Amino acid sequence: MRFVDIKEQLNNESGLRVIDSILNVGFLAAIIIDKDTHEILYQNKKSIEYFGNIAGKLCHEALCTSEQPCSGCMLSAMTGNVAIYDCYMKTLNKRVRWMYSDISWFDGRNAVYAKLVELGEEDITSDAKWKYLKDMDQDRRDTDSLTHIPNNNKFFKNAEEIIKKDPSSDFAVVLFDIDRFKTINDIYGMTKGDEVLLHIARVLKDSFGFEDNYGRMHSDLFAYIIPYQKKGEIIKQIEKLRKKISRNDFDFDINTSFGIYLVEDKQVPINLMCDRALMAVKTIKGDILKFCAFFNEQYRADMLKANEIEKDMQASLLNGDFKMYLQPKFRLSDDKMVGAEALCRWVHPKKGIIPPMDFIPLFEKNGFILKLDEYMWEEACRTLRRWIDMGVEPIPLSVNISRYHIKHNDLEAIFTRLINRYNISSSLLTLELTESLFLDNPEELNRVMSGLQKMGFRLEVDDFGAGFSSLNMIRNITVDTIKMDKDFLDNEISSDKGKIVVNHTIDMAKDLNLQVVAEGVETKEHVEFLKNSRCDVAQGYYFAKPMPLDEFDKLLQ
Repeated sequence: MRFVDIKEQLNNESGLRVIDSILNVGFLAAIIIDKDTHEILYQNKKSIEYFGNIAGKLCHEALCTSEQPCSGCMLSAMTGNVAIYDCYMKTLNKRVRWMYSDISWFDGRNAVYAKLVELGEEDITSDAKWKYLKDMDQDRRDTDSLTHIPNNNKFFKNAEEIIKKDPSSDFAVVLFDIDRFKTINDIYGMTKGDEVLLHIARVLKDSFGFEDNYGRMHSDLFAYIIPYQKKGEIIKQIEKLRKKISRNDFDFDINTSFGIYLVEDKQVPINLMCDRALMAVKTIKGDILKFCAFFNEQYRADMLKANEIEKDMQASLLNGDFKMYLQPKFRLSDDKMVGAEALCRWVHPKKGIIPPMDFIPLFEKNGFILKLDEYMWEEACRTLRRWIDMGVEPIPLSVNISRYHIKHNDLEAIFTRLINRYNISSSLLTLELTESLFLDNPEELNRVMSGLQKMGFRLEVDDFGAGFSSLNMIRNITVDTIKMDKDFLDNEISSDKGKIVVNHTIDMAKDLNLQVVAEGVETKEHVEFLKNSRCDVAQGYYFAKPMPLDEFDKLLQ
């Protein structure tokens, strides 16, 4: 028989009376389901005979006796085309065939028009029923419970099959996540976060349809696999996907970061391919100018190296393998040593000295810098106490403060405890803060700094001139000293104009009653220029390298 198409009528007319007259023609059971909420909006008389009065109920509860949406739910998969769905219905104990098509409900809601176009003549056999239920159970295990797209295990299986079916093609495994997804959950709530994940899943369905080449790995991490001939094709496809994701009704932006692994060895397990794509994603986190990166073997080497370092860091802290080295500071007017900076050196029992650049950036990422810095602060206080007990006149020591302490620690309480424990004057400690820290919540930073200054600590801006300095910052910061960055010194004094810039910077700082320290002083030319520029203190290899405590002690005697 000819099926009645109600799309035009629903789009152009309103009222249940009109819908009744259309959907009760013929002998087909028909229902209309809200695509977003799964609520049954309407059922005709034939469907009432089969299922009873189910209008207003959720379709998966009424038709499938399931508390959750069905695995592979057709409502989520519909993209405007007519679709056929064969299944076994427990409520009828028969094999059935549904025909679905997208419609617009008369009140504007997106809906699906479902017609029961074929009904099995005989009850399904027990064996077939058992197989069906077993398959349904497997589908549930393979489907992500929130988004109803393949989960990570199903994606691994599907991707493996895709590669096997087309061994001559080149494939790329792409992983992506949502930038600052935790912030979305924290500010807008978990429900809104779930809506974002559902939006991503809909975009993937719309982009790839029924290809089964995508899935949700966990949290906000998604993956897909595609064939390609040129790398540019992958980038274009990512750009299209990002545009679709960005087109939404949320009150905030959804930005995504992509990692790409080009499948060269097809024997590598899919989960390892995904791990490598994820490594690529991590390399662009925090870089607003990049949205995707290809995996490079160097990433893997760096990751293994980082894992080795992280594996040893806790034990090395307990065993005292992190050593405090001191680099002297000299007053330029008379070349007298007037202080020193405490620097961390990792003396590993098996690997020897590990360079700071190999572990400090990593510790800043994983948070271990909090423990390491506090350890160094205590080592500085212990050293000052030892000098006093030896009858040696102590010199002030500079210790580093990272941005993580401003956010996570009560610095006043920590330093109060330290100076009380070792019975030392707060004037013997200079607290160094990197210049970039002043861009991150300056009001909170100034509050903390003012409290520390009132306790008697001297505050110093490290790396001044490295890229963020400004007249406004110099005017507003509550510090005692600025330390000019080595690169600033090298770059500026290489030209006459640059020398003028440095001279005026020093003059301006001194007019503001700030002491000026120059670090990275390595040549006689540096020293002469700084003396002529009225710089107060210098630190660098020209005078002395960082040294262990026993060597430094000899300089004090």
